[in-house]
Amino acid sequence: MYTIVVAIVIAFLVVLLPLPTIIRILKEKGEVGIDVHKRGKPEVAKGGGYIVLFAIVTSLLVVVGCTTFLGTEAVSPALLAALVSILMAGMIGLLDDNLDFRNRTKIVLPLIASIPMAVMAVGTTIISIPFVGTIEFGALYPLIIVPLMMTFIIDSTNMYGGMNGLEVGLAAVNSSAVVSYVLLLPLFTGTAIMQSQIDAGTVAAALLGAALAFLVYNKYPAKILPGDVGRLPIGAAIAAALILGNMDRLAIIIFAPFAMNFLLYILYRIHVKRTGMDYVKFASPRENGTLEVVGPFTMYWVLPHFFKNMTEKKNVILLIIFQALLAYGAVFLLLIAYPWGVGLF
Repeated sequence: MYTIVVAIVIAFLVVLLPLPTIIRILKEKGEVGIDVHKRGKPEVAKGGGYIVLFAIVTSLLVVVGCTTFLGTEAVSPALLAALVSILMAGMIGLLDDNLDFRNRTKIVLPLIASIPMAVMAVGTTIISIPFVGTIEFGALYPLIIVPLMMTFIIDSTNMYGGMNGLEVGLAAVNSSAVVSYVLLLPLFTGTAIMQSQIDAGTVAAALLGAALAFLVYNKYPAKILPGDVGRLPIGAAIAAALILGNMDRLAIIIFAPFAMNFLLYILYRIHVKRTGMDYVKFASPRENGTLEVVGPFTMYWVLPHFFKNMTEKKNVILLIIFQALLAYGAVFLLLIAYPWGVGLF
């Protein structure tokens, strides 16, 4: 269990301490982006998400080192697989930031990041479905379910962002929910926590520490933006944690808003094609700072569409609160349901 604490602390410090210097260097090198949701369109340091990737990887390597030299057990191959998948997601994000892949390519590329998890057959192939029973997926689980699950979570995490503090705020909520589940599970089951659950909590803890530290400078008004090099590893880390811990049902509940965001985007593209209207990627700031959107075509456009007094800051806070209620509500309900066989396993 100490690995969870180590992962949070190391990741938090690795991001927080050098971030002011990183922001200054990025600005000096001209690595800036336009903060489109503010009047005046100020320039902000961009592509800073690589420090999130570096923090997650560093904290997990420290955990691996502690396990190797201080622990009594061998390092889990599943944890190493998760580490490689997160690294590969970061590489894909870095390429996307520099080469600006087409949308179709962006959707497919995260499949590559799932390869380490698939070839190491991470996760349990038996899934228990309430009121249906258990299903043994065998080789189909690592070869089909794991790649599809990781790809969806990485892609949907990348899509559900674009406002100050939204991506890392949601990541902090989701990862803290996984950590909470891992820590509370023994209290509800009365049994010792399994190694797979410890690994899941450790990966989620690394993401939590990095997200909280990055949020200090990414919250409204943002001083740095993560870019794809940050968003893709965030998705890979939470996906790896959920798969490591066999938390399929928790994943379905937590990522329901992300799935809805994807569906709304599809509807928007269909609407644009049928009506011939111009495709608009971002909301527009009004003179009073509130947001104007063309319709409720993404999760973060729904509130500005129905409430004309919605600012970027208020919108992000409400979305994070909603995600927290959903994620922690899911953890509580699934833990309570565990003794009746309708928990997470």
